[in-house]
Amino acid sequence: MRVLVTGGAGYIGNYIVEELLDNGHDVRVLDSFLFGDDALAPFRNHDRFEASEGDIRHIEDLSYAMEDRDAVIHMAGIVGDPACGVNEQATQAVNVEATKTLVEVCKLHDIERLVFASTCSVYGASELMELNEGSFLNPLSLYAESKIESEDIIFHQTHGEFTDSDITATHLRLGTIFGWSRRMRFDLVVNLLTAKAVLEGDIPVYGGDQYRPLVHVADAANAFVTVLEAPKEKVDHQIFNVGDNDLNYQIKKVGKIVEDQVPDAEVRFVEHKEDERTYRVSFDKINYILDWEAERTIEDGVEEIKTWMEEEDITEYEQDVFRNSNYPYM
Repeated sequence: MRVLVTGGAGYIGNYIVEELLDNGHDVRVLDSFLFGDDALAPFRNHDRFEASEGDIRHIEDLSYAMEDRDAVIHMAGIVGDPACGVNEQATQAVNVEATKTLVEVCKLHDIERLVFASTCSVYGASELMELNEGSFLNPLSLYAESKIESEDIIFHQTHGEFTDSDITATHLRLGTIFGWSRRMRFDLVVNLLTAKAVLEGDIPVYGGDQYRPLVHVADAANAFVTVLEAPKEKVDHQIFNVGDNDLNYQIKKVGKIVEDQVPDAEVRFVEHKEDERTYRVSFDKINYILDWEAERTIEDGVEEIKTWMEEEDITEYEQDVFRNSNYPYM
């Protein structure tokens, strides 16, 4: 297929680009390059790859990028609770209003497939044992709210008696991502705790009882490619949680895993916690319908980050480029 990946230079996006190219697809990236384009360096000379700098809020950028494409994987957006809180108007424009425009441009260009990056944060806080794709949504942040709005926009504009669209649309609700990427992030729990352990010998765990569903960045990318390549009847207007039932961990357990992987570092529990989210998620649907399973463990992620930090002599994890919330979103 000829695929457009919005946000293809991002934390997950560059992995998606790599796997699409490996699988024989023709890939175009549309990205604002707010965090640079170094993550795309390995693909610049590939004969089936091209990159375009642009803003998903601009219809002309979207239209140009979708020319001659068959499918769109929509990753671009302001990602994470802190980043979305920097400028609420920008979050609404980038994460919601741009989605409306994107779907309309998809229709104009006869796009066949649209895969949207959503989040398990839409579940918010729940005492249920495991949440599935049909569970009640309880967003606790603007980020989660914006993803729910975009999910609704995409399905309403591509399905039902009031639309003439033939777009096969699929939403992927991602667990909390971890692991090394060419566009590295240290504002994710596993990555941040690993960085603190390596550089400071300190693993601060706030609260600790709250649950998170975790998934490695490369596995998350693979889920997008799997959905894109799946038979349409299996994924048309479907929602899939992306993660692993065995990676529903309490944060205190995550801290202990990091401690075990990084010699001389110790967990330190802090009673106060600002993030009230806690949820355990079922990934049975994507396992059974698409025969998809995550392959990497938290231990794998911690080890690769630790090795990369040592090899590249990373001595600072709070640099702007490593944290989504450190950038002014206009």
